[in-house]
Amino acid sequence: MASAKALVRVLDHGTEVESGVRRPIRLTPDGYAGVAYAGSVYPLRQGDLINLDGTSWELADCHRFLFTGAEVPYAPIAGEPLEKASGFDVEWHLETNQYGHNVVFNASERVASSLVSALEDADLNVQRWDVSHRPADDGNFYDWFARLRFKGSQAEALALVGAVIAPPSSLAPAVPVTDPTTARLADAEARIEELLNQLYVATRKGEATERELAQLRHDLANAEAGEHRYRESVALAERHHSDLQEQLAVLRQGLGGMADTAELVKSLADAEELRELALAENSLLLERVRAADLEAAKSGARADNLAVQVDALLGRVSELEALETERLRAATAQRPRRGGVIEFLPRAFSRLEFVLDAVDVIANLDSPASTMKALAEIDSGRPVGKDLSGMRGWFEVTELATGIAGSERLGRIYYKPDGQRVLVSVHIEQDEKQQRHHIERLRAF
Repeated sequence: MASAKALVRVLDHGTEVESGVRRPIRLTPDGYAGVAYAGSVYPLRQGDLINLDGTSWELADCHRFLFTGAEVPYAPIAGEPLEKASGFDVEWHLETNQYGHNVVFNASERVASSLVSALEDADLNVQRWDVSHRPADDGNFYDWFARLRFKGSQAEALALVGAVIAPPSSLAPAVPVTDPTTARLADAEARIEELLNQLYVATRKGEATERELAQLRHDLANAEAGEHRYRESVALAERHHSDLQEQLAVLRQGLGGMADTAELVKSLADAEELRELALAENSLLLERVRAADLEAAKSGARADNLAVQVDALLGRVSELEALETERLRAATAQRPRRGGVIEFLPRAFSRLEFVLDAVDVIANLDSPASTMKALAEIDSGRPVGKDLSGMRGWFEVTELATGIAGSERLGRIYYKPDGQRVLVSVHIEQDEKQQRHHIERLRAF
């Protein structure tokens, strides 16, 4: 909705200084009408007059405007006593949620400002008041809301607000029975309103940061371009200076006339002057280059220092590894010597006689549990496995775990009872041909 406007006459100590000034009507902090003039907001009095010798406000303090069609709340004449508000005949309601107490009411903008001032005079500090855009918890829409800083109960707030408004034609509203769903919805809407305000502030800060970052990038690009131009100018001047020096040396050896020599000397002087000017004009860039070199030197020093620390740590690690090796060697030397698989098997299995490479195979098993279990059963005389095909008197135990990758279930035991002893061969199957070759070797026993 558009704001109301007025054609204003401007007075200064009773003298008219300008007339017909068209201005939108603002609302001053005391709730009266005002217009902006010469960077300040002056109260608008009856007859659309403003006095430059009277009170005024900053523009930022009068950011609200009067809507078109609304009654203009003219400011009273200077010295005229203000009418003290003693009650308001307005429709109102007290809404309470987790954020505090809100007084919602229907009134004109002038009356709304007076009501808020009356609440402040009654020590009911108002945190914020503005146009209401959502239904209250009683389901009705109101024109305005005023959020109180009061932290007491709803009954206490209701009594204090009712004492300020005191409508003569109706009783103060009773404490409403609030529907829980409506209350939660109101709380959520209030929370959303706060989050939207926070989002607006964060968005503005983000935009300012992005503008600052873009400006910094622009400045950096300009500095890099200036440095590039400076380096090109210096290189060109140095090449020109070198060329002139060579030509001068040749002329001094007698190649050329004196006039040409004098001209070249002058050109050399001009080149030197150009070089000095280039150096002077780009002194800032030179300073930046020196600062960058200094920073690079500091970074190199820090890197060298870190390298020294890393070398020291690596030396310490090597020292600790050597100490650990010595500790393990000493601990091993203190342990009693183990006889190994060769001495263990005859003690564990008194009846078994291992043939071919059975002992080496057992020694290299990563998971010998199933093999040892089968050997214990054979040693005890318990029949295990099945007859070995084509080998009379021999038996076969298959699918023994080995723990070896690629041969997990390929362990085999071949055994043959022979009086008080049992011939045993332990084997890991690799392929069918190799397995047949191993079985043929058993025929010799």
